[in-house]
Amino acid sequence: MIDESIFDEAFIPERLVSREGQIKEIARCLAPAKVGKSIRNLLVVGQPGVGKTIVCRWILKEHFPKHSVFLSAWSKRTSHKVIEEILLQLGLVVHGKESTSELVKKIEKSGRKILVCIDEADHLKDSDILYVLARNNCGIILISNEAFLSNTDSRITDRLFLNEIEFKPYSKDEIFDILKERVSCGLRPNTVSDSLLSIISGMCNGDARIGLQTLRVAAKDAESKGLEKITIEEIKAAAKCARKYRMSYLLGKLNEHQRVIYEILKKKVRIASGKLYEEYSKVASEPVVDRAYRNYMKTMVELGLIKVEGSGRWKIYEISI
Repeated sequence: MIDESIFDEAFIPERLVSREGQIKEIARCLAPAKVGKSIRNLLVVGQPGVGKTIVCRWILKEHFPKHSVFLSAWSKRTSHKVIEEILLQLGLVVHGKESTSELVKKIEKSGRKILVCIDEADHLKDSDILYVLARNNCGIILISNEAFLSNTDSRITDRLFLNEIEFKPYSKDEIFDILKERVSCGLRPNTVSDSLLSIISGMCNGDARIGLQTLRVAAKDAESKGLEKITIEEIKAAAKCARKYRMSYLLGKLNEHQRVIYEILKKKVRIASGKLYEEYSKVASEPVVDRAYRNYMKTMVELGLIKVEGSGRWKIYEISI
């Protein structure tokens, strides 16, 4: 192996493949920022592993390196943490004892027009911070698995006026192209055959991270065995690790209510929606209302953790992974 970091999901390649349409659309929406004008705020949605984050980070790096901030709401969930991170990335002084309102004043006083990209935006605890940023002439790019602002105050959504851009799962051929590109940078020539890359691509179900993880683990395994080439045996072993990695990642995206629901489904395997809600209400300390429950279930279906049959009150949920 030449460079293991090439296969890390956080790695930003010099050239992106298979997302030309989305790149053009996002670049078009952000173009006014190049001349100091307001952009059309964006909501970038799609399942895990479909390229949302890497495309947004690539565009910001290529076109707005000095006028953009990227952060994840997975680790910066509160308004205070978000504003603090923005100020730190802008090189402004943060003492660590300021209130949220004091931090906001620092952004206001700076007068800088910046692009703020928030990954895992559905994990924000307080969406009011989006209103604050928009009011201060910040361009906003939100990345999420779903359109999560349906229950948000209309004052905020009206101010944001988001343009939604969807990323659909990769095809097998698109994942093959992504892996081929990374192999050319990260592995020695002839380390892995195209036929093995094709096998890996077929395992991914549209999630490029599974392919990258499988290839990285297989390459390390082959290297530890002193092999000059990766074989199908290393691929098989690595695929098991990649599936565990994906499962861990997906479960990590669930909130406490969804985790309770998932555990019930693991035991029941298949259950009617109404009965599932009853079971959940018995276990949860503060069960959510029916509407929130339906939204939680929709997210879990989109993540591929569960499957659903039927519609309305006749829905039946089944464990998927």
